[in-house]
Amino acid sequence: MGGAAILLAPYADDYNAKLPIRCVEGIPGPITGYMDCPKCSFPLASDPAECPRCGIVVAKFLRAHGQSLEAVEMPPLLHPIPAGATAPDNESTARSERTTRAVALPLALLFAWLAVKGSPGAVRMLGMWVHESGHALAAWLCGYLAWPGPWFTPVGTERSPFFTVLLVGLLAYGGYRAWQIQRWFWVTASVCTLLLVLFCTLGLRSGTAQQLIVFGGDGGGLVLGTTLMLTIYAREDHPMRQDHLRWGLLVLGALAFMDVYAVWSGPINRLPFGENENGLSDPSVLTETYGWSLISLVNRYNQLAHACLMLLVVVYLAAIYSQTWTLTASTSARSESA
Repeated sequence: MGGAAILLAPYADDYNAKLPIRCVEGIPGPITGYMDCPKCSFPLASDPAECPRCGIVVAKFLRAHGQSLEAVEMPPLLHPIPAGATAPDNESTARSERTTRAVALPLALLFAWLAVKGSPGAVRMLGMWVHESGHALAAWLCGYLAWPGPWFTPVGTERSPFFTVLLVGLLAYGGYRAWQIQRWFWVTASVCTLLLVLFCTLGLRSGTAQQLIVFGGDGGGLVLGTTLMLTIYAREDHPMRQDHLRWGLLVLGALAFMDVYAVWSGPINRLPFGENENGLSDPSVLTETYGWSLISLVNRYNQLAHACLMLLVVVYLAAIYSQTWTLTASTSARSESA
């Protein structure tokens, strides 16, 4: 085909017609248009990276089965277009994404800081769900049943071996599926989470686990808030990016993070000690029940917050560098084809 990409064009009189199209030759450029999954025939969108039904990576499947697909007759509707025809759109998209990666995170943190200063009650209402999810997540890691609710998270009094086995099984299966479709980030995440579950369940005594669960409220606000903010860097074909969910998660994560950070980096006399309708507050439980000193409590939350901020900075710089490299490569390829 020499410098041409294959356009999988639909029928002119029926744009949504389903075409049983298979690529049978080496692909020098991106697949554009519409096609079916070469394995399960599921209709795919334009420029597909993987099939959402069976999970294959389309380009790798085609390369691996090139010999067996050579006998498939090419439909007459396939016609070559210059490889550089889609380059301007790709370059524009890359520039837009680079701008997004450069400004979205700083602006979200600035907005969250202003919101915490201007309307702390409203921010607390949103951040409460992340806070309670932090309690629940810490409980799950330690083998306890828990369910996050509004302002209160019920936690089981004893570890549940059945729940731990179920969680380990789900993590192992998720890691296996990620390995099948060669998503190495999720393979690593599954393995690390699995090891963390085993450590917290088998290595921590019940009293220590209970302290971690209590600490996990505001700790979860920091860690989960950071995780939510990092969804802004989701890959191009991820649903969080295609469906624009990453913007809502970015704002929610920034609000949850800044709500907690403003408390533990502020004056000591404004720390939330005391009681509420559910009993002692988390800081009061840690200091009065488990004997944590005030300095240790404040330092641990601040150390966790600073670690999360460092992670945000590292990912922020890496994401900008990656998108800049992609844009440079796209520009160079277009120049060469011209």
